[in-house]
Amino acid sequence: MDDIHGKVALLSGASRGIGCAVAATLARVGADVAINYFSREEEALETLALVRETGQRGILVQADVSKSSETAKMIHRVERELGQVQILVNNAGIVIKKSLYEITEQDWDKVLAVNLKSAFLITQAVFQGMRELRWGRIINISSVAARTGGITAPPYLASKAGLWGLAHSYAVLLIKDGITVNTVIMN
Repeated sequence: MDDIHGKVALLSGASRGIGCAVAATLARVGADVAINYFSREEEALETLALVRETGQRGILVQADVSKSSETAKMIHRVERELGQVQILVNNAGIVIKKSLYEITEQDWDKVLAVNLKSAFLITQAVFQGMRELRWGRIINISSVAARTGGITAPPYLASKAGLWGLAHSYAVLLIKDGITVNTVIMN
């Protein structure tokens, strides 16, 4: 973990749950942390408090990471206030709980935009800076359900499976630049 000390981390969807836990852990091992959230500001403030309790710098960045314009503004703010993003955790995710027979095209588009497109947009926005530094870590948070199926709605499963493919592609393409890309599978 010594190579994380002093690095800048950005976590999408970090206001609660897995994102909160990862933000607090990264701060405990010495990273400064940018906490992205969409609508849960109160919970994001609690995550920020956990980061700052460690003595590390932390900021909140509200953005809809499924939109390139908001993603660009988010990255610009993180770089201005904390520095170049060196660790990226793509954690933003939603699930729309509807039966197979109720899912609409709009539901499909929304889930894939938040869960998969956001990872593409944010990664594209930060990897060039990582390449210049010859160091970067990108982690996509997926779900075991992406491999096993289950009762969760198909758009969620498809988006989480897509994160695996995206990570494999980036991993092969970016390793030569000192950037590692991995997928973490959560239950």
